[in-house]
Amino acid sequence: MKIGILGWDHGIMGADGPFGEYDPDGPALVRHGRLRGHEMTLCTLEEISYVPDETGIDVMFGAEQARSFDAIISRAKLYGDDWRDRVERLTMLSKVPGVAMFDPVEVWTTGYSKFLMAQRLAAAGLPVPPCRSATTPEQVRAAVRQWGDVIVKPSYGRRSVDVERITDCEAEADMVAGLLRTHGTLLCQPFYPTWHGEYRLQVAGELVPSCMYKLPGLGEWHLNAPGASYERCDPPPELAELGLRAARTLGITLGALDVLPVDGGYVILEVNPIPAFLGFLGEDVHRATFDGVYDWVEKHAEEQSRH
Repeated sequence: MKIGILGWDHGIMGADGPFGEYDPDGPALVRHGRLRGHEMTLCTLEEISYVPDETGIDVMFGAEQARSFDAIISRAKLYGDDWRDRVERLTMLSKVPGVAMFDPVEVWTTGYSKFLMAQRLAAAGLPVPPCRSATTPEQVRAAVRQWGDVIVKPSYGRRSVDVERITDCEAEADMVAGLLRTHGTLLCQPFYPTWHGEYRLQVAGELVPSCMYKLPGLGEWHLNAPGASYERCDPPPELAELGLRAARTLGITLGALDVLPVDGGYVILEVNPIPAFLGFLGEDVHRATFDGVYDWVEKHAEEQSRH
């Protein structure tokens, strides 16, 4: 197959070939695809362009016509001040006839929004925390009155930036006001105790190649705060099945889930559609993750080409 990788950057040259300066997994996906016998091209979202053709607009994937590819695997970064341009480029690429996209723009825009993600998962009967929106301090107070202990965060956020816990709206009034000025709308959810840790589950196609159990530091509730620790583990079968169901519901080929064990089961806190540092747990996991991606891409690109 002829497969394109939509990455963050082309990488810098190392002893074993190029590796990503910002995202090491884009160039690594290219290398793995070549090992599997595919013709591979790496392109960044900035290199998507449009030229006229006999039907109107031809979308270019770098120097090549996008329609010349059998499949494109996207690790596109959509956030940033230029997000409108980036979403437009990914949308144009996703609409090229005859090219199997993994994953199309609709998957990415849903995955980036915590509100959209929660709505989609809940509609499929998957366990997610209840949530409400807040655009005023009074609406945050309403969430605290309802749940007592509340997490507030931006719908479009990453790396736990501006994720805060609120129990006393008066004491935290300045912080809430600052978050509302910055983000306009906040997502409010009840706080679930994290003292006993949460699972970080990776899904690649039909595989669950890795699972970690994360524990907060002493006296911390935040699992990304200093002092947090992790250990690799085998996910319980029902947890692996939950992860696969969530990924299929959202249409994600490669994703990472934060799942909290609670009385009677699990709660899905988040599904990340662009997990980074896929080689973090070693070469075997890295290779298994890429194999899961390519097994899925090869299967579904061939199915799409027959229809």
